[in-house]
Amino acid sequence: MSTRYAGAAYNHASGTRGAFDGLSNQLEAEGHPPMVVLDGGREKADQLRIWYQRMTLTPGNRKVYGTAWWNGQKWYRIHPDAVGVPDTSNHEKRRANDLAWPCNSNTAAHLRTQVLAKRHNITWQGMGFREWWHWTFWGALGAIGAAPAGGGGSVPIAPNLPEEDDLATLVTGGGQNLILGGKLIPLTSAVVPFVKGFQVVEVAPSTHYNTIQAFPRDAANSALPVLVYVRDGRGTV
Repeated sequence: MSTRYAGAAYNHASGTRGAFDGLSNQLEAEGHPPMVVLDGGREKADQLRIWYQRMTLTPGNRKVYGTAWWNGQKWYRIHPDAVGVPDTSNHEKRRANDLAWPCNSNTAAHLRTQVLAKRHNITWQGMGFREWWHWTFWGALGAIGAAPAGGGGSVPIAPNLPEEDDLATLVTGGGQNLILGGKLIPLTSAVVPFVKGFQVVEVAPSTHYNTIQAFPRDAANSALPVLVYVRDGRGTV
């Protein structure tokens, strides 16, 4: 099976698509799960939207996590997660993929992917900015166009997948849900392995209830989960 794509993710460059297909097939042959792309190619409008969500020219009293120059101006990052300067992201250049578990975490599959990826002109570019999930193809892009019908298959998942640097929080317990865009969205059990992070924090129901009060949600309080999956060591939801 070739690379799978979650939600609206895509690789319109045939070179990028073919390279990740080859890598995914090789991983599967060694007993690892097929690759699932959470965020692949990205249009300029999407990159700009993420930029304006993360960056500002006037931070005021808000916490600043970093700075970057764009259009001759110094921008301040007011979000803990990074974002590429518009027109520089390899997602925009149709080269990068943000991969789901287990290729987004410190796993045996990730270690093996690092080795096999080089054979396909792919590297773990995210190593340079603490993103386990970010992989980039450096070869010829080939033809640019929509993927062939059925090419690689797709994974059913909650709509509006998070962008690079803002992978969603998975919460589970009595049910399976994804915190995304400030909402709690139910997931099917088949999808959960593809969005799971690499650390799990277990909390008491009362603690978790207090935590999620910051989020508008689609689920009733009685359905709120008990386990919180986070993508790093900060313990944040």
